[in-house]
Amino acid sequence: MGYGFVAYGEEGAPRNQATPIYVANQNPFVQIFGLPKAEPGTITPAGKLDVGFLYFVSNNAINSTANGESMTWDGETAQYNLRFRYGVSDQLELGMDVPYIDHSGGYLDSLIRNFHDLFGMPNDRQESFNKNELHYKIDGEGVDIRERQSGFGDIRFSAAFSLLKKTPSTQRYLALRSQIKLPTGNSRDLLGSGGTDVSTGLAYSDYKTLSAINTVLSAHCGMIYMGNAKVLRDLQRHFAGYGGVSLDWLATKHLEFKVQLDLHSAVYESELKQLGSSIQLLAGGTAHLPGEVLLDLGMSQQVVTDATPDVGFYLMLRHRF
Repeated sequence: MGYGFVAYGEEGAPRNQATPIYVANQNPFVQIFGLPKAEPGTITPAGKLDVGFLYFVSNNAINSTANGESMTWDGETAQYNLRFRYGVSDQLELGMDVPYIDHSGGYLDSLIRNFHDLFGMPNDRQESFNKNELHYKIDGEGVDIRERQSGFGDIRFSAAFSLLKKTPSTQRYLALRSQIKLPTGNSRDLLGSGGTDVSTGLAYSDYKTLSAINTVLSAHCGMIYMGNAKVLRDLQRHFAGYGGVSLDWLATKHLEFKVQLDLHSAVYESELKQLGSSIQLLAGGTAHLPGEVLLDLGMSQQVVTDATPDVGFYLMLRHRF
């Protein structure tokens, strides 16, 4: 099968840009930091504005104890995020993310329990808590949230610089992506960290290696510096690494299927594995709707450790002006 679904503009960038899944670890004690979400090695074309709206809701129910530390993580965290990316030139993209965070008892508990029952999976974790209740607590660290908390989170500003010359013949793209996260969210309610974070890394998109099967390979990696937080300040680390890899299969001109692995190193010094390094599996797809609107749907799943939510669901609408 030839790679016939991607057309290239005069600037050499693909018009139908394949993008990784724009979701990061939504552990309520991790999402307060500025861990970047996966983005492509291509950047927004000069003079164009990409606007996206993300809804991501994740659920977990767990009690954990390790070496004298203990935590409770029962509830749902939802993120409503407005994302803007503007192409200043063929080499430079500027962006902004405005998140709204909602911690609550949620609505997914019954769905998850019924799903586990249907496939004969254990429900021990879920059934140790009442349905649709909120309790985020870490003993001895001043965190004990039992009532719904919502509000604007920490605003992020970003910049991306194209590092490889864009030509249809190479079909490989590399960008340097940097981000600063400002402490605009209320840290007492886990809406922000209370500190300023800065990250920088590389994003790579490869349209050529797997072109025989109409698949785009993407990868990203980098480092983040986390400023002094007001949450779990005695446990906080100041540096962490992050990365990921994704495959985007262009099944038709109007439908893509994606699978992605994201990971990051621990952002806390703790024996609790829920505060340690994480690996998250994401799977979903993109539908190309009329009016050049893109609809992303999918889910996240915990892998290996308990540092990411048990399960999450995302929806994103995107349009380029």
